[in-house]
Amino acid sequence: MKNSCFAVIILLIVLPASMVISGDVSFAGAHYPRVHFLDVGEGSATLIVTEDNQHILIDCGNVITGALVLDFCRWAGIKELDALIITHPHADHMGGVFQLLSELNIKRVYDNGQPIPAVPRCDIYRWYVEAVRNLKNHKILRQGDQLTWPGMVIEVLWPTQALGKNWNDNALVLRVKAGSSRLLLMSDAGRRVEDALLADGVDLRAEVLQVGHHGAADASSPAFLRAVSPRLAVISVNKDNIRGYPAQKTIDLLRRLGIKTILTYRDGDFVWRK
Repeated sequence: MKNSCFAVIILLIVLPASMVISGDVSFAGAHYPRVHFLDVGEGSATLIVTEDNQHILIDCGNVITGALVLDFCRWAGIKELDALIITHPHADHMGGVFQLLSELNIKRVYDNGQPIPAVPRCDIYRWYVEAVRNLKNHKILRQGDQLTWPGMVIEVLWPTQALGKNWNDNALVLRVKAGSSRLLLMSDAGRRVEDALLADGVDLRAEVLQVGHHGAADASSPAFLRAVSPRLAVISVNKDNIRGYPAQKTIDLLRRLGIKTILTYRDGDFVWRK
């Protein structure tokens, strides 16, 4: 079935020999690290498999599609996550955590430390605090932190210690480095974050870009995209998104810059491997 977690449609893209993308989700004979951009509809979930068979999940879909992440893990024989990283506690990025915590052994849990009121406007945030923030293995990540596995490092480029009021702009921005290869995961960070990273002179170059804020018009400025200079852009989004993501101006800009673009609802699960 197209767009399911069991999609086996192959996408052939002209890329350097060091970078391969396909829709084949099998692990046999894989090069590592292996990064799965999962189709979770409205939301985001990215699974990384390291060369020593550790599994790192970055975000986990929404409260409905988190079940797809769990199904994928079961299908792939994954019973343990070495790390779960929640970029920020918006429900389309963390909603699946409630299912995962009860079904998988999760050794470490990280998030951005977004302050959540004791009595939030929506109860799901209170439940998130109870389920995640109270864990003994929970830790907050900030700019400059690094998580290391054999052959791979995840660098935290954002946020700084001072969080603003905009939850999207407080989201973790992560760079995955494996040898000379780089992937930049922007979560929901928008142009204010892009401008701050550019102003700080951060080296943003990456072969693969997970486009910020699901391709919305408030992210992916021309200056930022030129600084990243990706060969491939991944937009995690559902069909007929209620907020109109991705913006047509974002799609047009990516096309104009010659950046091959994957839409998860259209292209299904996709895999990058070094």
